Amino acid sequence: MKLTGTRRQLMLGGGTAAGVLVFLAIIVAVQYIALQHPKRWDLTKSGTYTLAPQSKKLLETFKEKSLPIEVLAFYESKDQAARESVSDLLDQYRDVYSKFTYTFVDPDKERSVALQHKIDSYPTLIFMAGKREERISAADEETVTNALAKLLRTENKKVYLLKGHGELNVTSTEPDGLATAKEQMEKQNYAVEELILLQTPSVPADANLLVIAGAKTDPLDPELESIREYLNRGGSLLVFLNPFKTPKLTAFLKDYGFETREDIIVDRMSRVLGGDYLMPVVTTYIKSPITKNFTMASFFPEARSVRAPAKPPAQVDAKELCLTSPVSWTISQEQLASGNADFNEKTDIKGPVSVMAVSTVKTPEAPKTDKEAKKKDSGIAGEEAAPDKKVASDDQAGAKTKKARIAVLGSSLIASNKFFKLQGNGDLILNTVSWLAEDENLIAVRPKTARSQPIVLTANESLAFLFIPVILIPLAVIVIGLAIHLYRRRTLVA
Repeated sequence: MKLTGTRRQLMLGGGTAAGVLVFLAIIVAVQYIALQHPKRWDLTKSGTYTLAPQSKKLLETFKEKSLPIEVLAFYESKDQAARESVSDLLDQYRDVYSKFTYTFVDPDKERSVALQHKIDSYPTLIFMAGKREERISAADEETVTNALAKLLRTENKKVYLLKGHGELNVTSTEPDGLATAKEQMEKQNYAVEELILLQTPSVPADANLLVIAGAKTDPLDPELESIREYLNRGGSLLVFLNPFKTPKLTAFLKDYGFETREDIIVDRMSRVLGGDYLMPVVTTYIKSPITKNFTMASFFPEARSVRAPAKPPAQVDAKELCLTSPVSWTISQEQLASGNADFNEKTDIKGPVSVMAVSTVKTPEAPKTDKEAKKKDSGIAGEEAAPDKKVASDDQAGAKTKKARIAVLGSSLIASNKFFKLQGNGDLILNTVSWLAEDENLIAVRPKTARSQPIVLTANESLAFLFIPVILIPLAVIVIGLAIHLYRRRTLVA
């Protein structure tokens, strides 16, 4: 009898052990299949963890071209929270396109990889497809999707820097050169070239952006007229000014919504931060596509004031972007020369002072066709020089919606090699270039926000929610456990 009971116990124990092993094997198998074939479900009402239709459509283009996408995310290992957030975002892209891969790299631990890809600040994400690459510093769906869209561009956008008026040298590696700015723009897939307007009749037709970086003398009248014609075609202009110089250029900019004075800004805060009194600190930014999510301070060495007028010219929408601290003010050239930097209520402006402004200008006329330009240059009126009516009408239709974009900064040294990488200077300049080249909003993705959905229960529903999980379910578990225990005791006794 005892032997029979022992056998039954062994059989029951062996069956239980076998059941546990089978159960564990099933769990391991399911886990393995899930790792090999991951699948995500977004149960949020707002679709927080689902890509927008624009992003999915873009990835379909990569699928059609069979173009793999590789992402290198340069994040420090200690920045675990940011890594996880970016990983969640990139997983959404990988779920849609299997050839989308990403790798995290710690730039401090893997210096060779960081140097190979010229990483000088992080976090940085590099997107690579074919022979092209794009870089971003902040990751959200809109910036990632726009970076991918840029990878599909067939040509680099052209940035021309005006030359011949004492501007900062774009190839110089000296402290006052622009080699660093040029290198950073080229990393963003812009083709950067110099332009001497005295040698060409107009700004080239392929110019996406014209830059005047710290001219010491005014452009000549024909040059200013060429720039005006370029803006009338819907072009973009970026100007870095110097204090007390280029009066003709500043008068020209007044027509496009920029007010300047013959002044230079003194800032006590910059001295507190270890800088020079003549290097204003900017921590206040007016909301715009350029300053979106911008939190870093920027420094404007030897800056003059650049303001937007209360009543801008017709067809001009002007806006101030960067303001100096409240403990700053402007002084005149005479005050600077005499060493008297005290605030003068009659002539000076008390901070905050605007040192950067932007404007969009509705173009007053349609761009001329090539044939029209030839006719104007040659003065020959004939069949060959006559404008193409179809092309002209198309251009005129496009001119109705085209707008020129202009940005003016009160300091030229902010773009120089010495100061480009100081705090937020470089990011501010690159954001401005992207906005002017109309790259900042290639694809607009509406941000997703998690919305709370409160549940309002009646008195009976509240009692049911209390009774079922707190009383009924535990009681059922206890009853079933007792029943099983009694059954086993009877079986063993029998």
